[in-house]
Amino acid sequence: MKVVLRLAAFGAAGASGIAPNLAVMWLLTSLGVHYLAAAVAATEVAILWNFALVDLWVYRTRRSSARGWVRLARFAVLNNLDLAVRLPLLTVLVSYWAMPELLANVVTLGFAFVLRFAVTERFIYRAPSMLPAWRTTSS
Repeated sequence: MKVVLRLAAFGAAGASGIAPNLAVMWLLTSLGVHYLAAAVAATEVAILWNFALVDLWVYRTRRSSARGWVRLARFAVLNNLDLAVRLPLLTVLVSYWAMPELLANVVTLGFAFVLRFAVTERFIYRAPSMLPAWRTTSS
């Protein structure tokens, strides 16, 4: 699959993850949970959702020999680092620009999309030609 097609598929998987993300955030904020804590919980749900789609659909032919839980751990680390960048932006959008919480959350997700794809493409699901020589030779 060419990089443009992977980007589109990655975007479709990510876009489908917005629904569970917003549902969890809406539910938690409706129950009185602060929007930042709700965003963290919603992100964790979306990470699992997105990983399943990305691993099974987008990168099914580029999975490394790493076990599924290792790929999930890498994917989770990336997305939680992304969350650490998104939370301050979310705070600015909600607290200083008076943007509604759910809309601000979508804006931050879109903001980080290309970066998440680039890191996923390069470090989590590397093409065999990008692996060190010792990892591509068979014993």
